Amino acid sequence: MPQLRRRRGTQRAPLEVDGWAGKDLDLQIGPRRLAFTSETFILSFSLPNFHFHAVTAYDILRSHGVPIGKRDYEGQLRTRTA
Repeated sequence: MPQLRRRRGTQRAPLEVDGWAGKDLDLQIGPRRLAFTSETFILSFSLPNFHFHAVTAYDILRSHGVPIGKRDYEGQLRTRTA
């Protein structure tokens, strides 16, 4: 767990992150190799995977009677100030 705590606190400079745009990214899952760009990895793999797991956890909690609803799932709304 200490290595997780260290990684979670890692910050990247905006220019470093911007430099990843358009770069090739290969993901090896067992014998299968998936070729992405950094953008297609986020949009077609990471976000759908995260959403699936978040919804599944929400559904499991609801099925066990945990009193959570749509507002708990959505989190805090980010509205603009008038």
